[in-house]
Amino acid sequence: MSDAAADWRVRTRAALERGETVLGTFVKSPDPAVAEILAGSGFDLLVADLEHSSLTVADVATIVRAAEPFEVPVMARIAPSEIAQAARLLETGAIGVQVTDVVDPETLTELRRATRFPPAGRRSLALTQRDAGFGRITAPAYLEQAAARLLTVAQVESRAGVAALGALLASPDQPDAWFIGPFDLSTDLGHPGDLEHPEVQKAFGEILSALEAAGSRIGVFARDGADAAAWRERGASFLLLSSDVTLLAGAARSAVAGARSALTS
Repeated sequence: MSDAAADWRVRTRAALERGETVLGTFVKSPDPAVAEILAGSGFDLLVADLEHSSLTVADVATIVRAAEPFEVPVMARIAPSEIAQAARLLETGAIGVQVTDVVDPETLTELRRATRFPPAGRRSLALTQRDAGFGRITAPAYLEQAAARLLTVAQVESRAGVAALGALLASPDQPDAWFIGPFDLSTDLGHPGDLEHPEVQKAFGEILSALEAAGSRIGVFARDGADAAAWRERGASFLLLSSDVTLLAGAARSAVAGARSALTS
């Protein structure tokens, strides 16, 4: 077995290729204790959310380090305008990149070029960085390792993205999974947060049908366990459940409500 095949960081990609469910959550806090707690809680994956937080590339490196003792890999979510940062994010030890609101095939091409080494892409090779053990492994070994770990995800979460699905799925530069952003899509459709609205549900159906017909792996944001199960029934296997701050806020509210109830009974 090669070193790349033996690397625990390849498990996420391998699980998705086998059709298994991958359960992760978004991380918005730069505090390594938060990532450590989540990694030790049973999640398969953490996604550092650089879209909706103040996280930086350095923070991603900290999150990766905090999760490593539990052998839980980390991805980074970025906007299309930030794809140029992909190589730096991967050099922290993150296994992949998730790009928000993809609306044209050119973004998929840009993602492929930024995350893959020549001849498949244009990512620059350096071994004096964290993911390559600061030079402890050879260039051929690192290229094999990086390719085996890499996971790319593209989000569909707007009218423009839904309208462009035909062209997106015809692109030769397919991501490893497509991800539905239900809240942004509902907002763009004029029904913010109303995921049960008929127009929103129709859009979900259109996306799912197109992705299933193309044989694509499907991911989605899930609000809770019941939501995750419902999406799994609809074919999604890459499930990102809530986020660190939402889980903390929910637990805090529940604890306070329970205490208030007990104190007034």
